[in-house]
Amino acid sequence: MAQAKKPQKKTEPSGPISPTQAQESGDQVAGRAREMGEQTSEQMRQFVEQARALNEQILDTATKVGEDAVQRYVGWLQIIAEEQRKLASSPQVSEMDWFASMLKAQADLTQQFAKMVGSTSFGRQSQS
Repeated sequence: MAQAKKPQKKTEPSGPISPTQAQESGDQVAGRAREMGEQTSEQMRQFVEQARALNEQILDTATKVGEDAVQRYVGWLQIIAEEQRKLASSPQVSEMDWFASMLKAQADLTQQFAKMVGSTSFGRQSQS
């Protein structure tokens, strides 16, 4: 059986090209490469700017959350110290009363800390 011949595509000029044609072709390729390089550079610059802005937002948020946590923790420590002073200045308190009061103050601290951590975004589980 005879098979049909596929037409051949010409990818190269049929004959030698002149130096001027070679120069023009080289200039076109160089121009395209330069344009692609400029586009890539601009895209990279934009990516870097977006990443920088996102990092600044993350740092600002983390700083605010950290400062808030430290302020709350200091406040709770002051509450515990105040309870300790009250107990120390009260001569009629037994050792068991003092110990129970300290356990209560510690439990309050732990509970408040858990609430604070639970109210921050890093304390929540992602819902997906």
